[in-house]
Amino acid sequence: MHRAPPGPDIEHAIPAITIPAVARVNGNQEQFEIAENAARIVLSSPFGTPLMVLLSRVGLGLMAVQQLDVAAAREHYSALQSAKGVMIWLISGDRLLGLLAHTMSNLEPAIAHFEDAEAFCRKSGYRPELAWTCSDHAETLLRRNEPGDRAKAISLLDEALTLTKALGMEPLTGRVVALRKMKEATSRPTPSLP
Repeated sequence: MHRAPPGPDIEHAIPAITIPAVARVNGNQEQFEIAENAARIVLSSPFGTPLMVLLSRVGLGLMAVQQLDVAAAREHYSALQSAKGVMIWLISGDRLLGLLAHTMSNLEPAIAHFEDAEAFCRKSGYRPELAWTCSDHAETLLRRNEPGDRAKAISLLDEALTLTKALGMEPLTGRVVALRKMKEATSRPTPSLP
């Protein structure tokens, strides 16, 4: 990217989406400034192709989720409505919309997006993306905490765990196990004091 002149090209769009996608897995946000600058170069050009713009916008959306930036999540949620029902690089558009809605505390739309993402992944055979979607959906259900949400979340976490173990997705396996432990800790009755 640094060797290419600034422009709305693949050399800038790929780092714009890849850096935040990898950070979602490993939690390392150290290179977000590079990804954001690359995305802004693409988005600021009047010559950006729809694909380069989409990749850059998805990268910015992923960063908004990981940084819990509600204003940016709102901006990218609106801009990414056309991403429903498609796979963009390594993430389904529906899951990204669910993550953005979750970040904005719009849990009902988030759950609907995750359900759409699950259906899409099951139909298409995107098992790694299905594992991520099940995990994110479960986390949203646990946050909403309405009747039936815990049972559904446990089922989703079990499915995610089965998939992550079968596919060797160690970072996500760790995340799913941590979510399960957190859920179990919050559902245990508190011992009564004497």
